[in-house]
Amino acid sequence: MSRNRKSAKTAGTRFETAVRDYLAWALQDERIMRPRLHGSKDMGDIANVCFMGQKVCIECKNTAAKAYKQHLREAMVEAGNLDAPFYFVVQKVPGIGIRSIDSIGQQLAYTTPEVISLMRREAPQDDLLNEPYSFTPLASTGFVSCSLKSLALILNHGITLGTEQES
Repeated sequence: MSRNRKSAKTAGTRFETAVRDYLAWALQDERIMRPRLHGSKDMGDIANVCFMGQKVCIECKNTAAKAYKQHLREAMVEAGNLDAPFYFVVQKVPGIGIRSIDSIGQQLAYTTPEVISLMRREAPQDDLLNEPYSFTPLASTGFVSCSLKSLALILNHGITLGTEQES
């Protein structure tokens, strides 16, 4: 493995770990983990995330290129392998670190409008999904995005995240 490829793999692993740690903290669920690789049958980078009792596939990307369509296509395939109706890509935002709860919460999460519609049908009472500011259009891709913190709030049905509950 070349030095550049090795450092990119290390950066990706670090990002996946930060996202896993953030979601485990935010949702107060120690079962959230990074699963083993399954070759062509990968099932996302973060496992054991659910919404309304159904699986959510989370694919993490720490890349300079904004290959939104390619990354979301990968998430969609892996969601199929996982039998998950919901899927998101969490993309590292350049210039924003991943060492604090606040900075990791600022990372970009995106999916298709169809996934959001399905989530709305599953949880029609969830005001967070019905707010127009929850998701915004992502450039000219046709996809929608929010921060990782907003996604965590939606997955947690608006309940305060992590140990903030104890404050």
